[in-house]
Amino acid sequence: MSTLRYILDNWDTLRPQVLTHLEIVAISILVAAVAGLALGILAARSERFAALILAVTGIILTVPSFALFGLLSIWFGLGNPPVVIGLILYALLPIVRNTRAGILAVDSAVTEAARGMGMSGQQVLTRVELPLALGVILGGLRQATVMIVAIATVGAAVGANDLGQPIFSALSRDTGTLEQVLAGIIPVAIIGIFADVVLAGVQRLLSKGRVAVAAT
Repeated sequence: MSTLRYILDNWDTLRPQVLTHLEIVAISILVAAVAGLALGILAARSERFAALILAVTGIILTVPSFALFGLLSIWFGLGNPPVVIGLILYALLPIVRNTRAGILAVDSAVTEAARGMGMSGQQVLTRVELPLALGVILGGLRQATVMIVAIATVGAAVGANDLGQPIFSALSRDTGTLEQVLAGIIPVAIIGIFADVVLAGVQRLLSKGRVAVAAT
């Protein structure tokens, strides 16, 4: 109850931090989804490119967020920009990997039948491969979203006014309290859980519709 009371008493400060956190995550995942989808399609077409892009995005994911955000802040200044760019880079690996895996998992007999019906390569991709791979692709998007919701809190270290602020503020001062830390952690957990539940529901619906999509 003391944490809830703290959140209510400090809502005027926490509200813009919640909104900024949501904005940072939304922009990051939207850009990463577009870029990751394109890179994943290319990776499904070329083993050499797949090895390169998966290696690069895998290495990026191993870089500590403090270090990456700090490095990016040198070029893009303090605040939201370095955090958004860093989160986009972090989100790429699961999206690229799942996009590639989803496309490669499509039965070759289905794609050959589509080509036999006169579809071009682009039509096979957009009307057959991507619809059938959507469930797997969304699984990568789900993983990336939950991951960057949590990592975004570190953005407070480079000036982002997100939900990392109450956590960093409490840990950097002797007067910091557990309630102040939880005021940042709890909303982040709620956002992450909500996003995961919504995307999991969409993923299940798409998985159930794969047979129907394939039939069309």
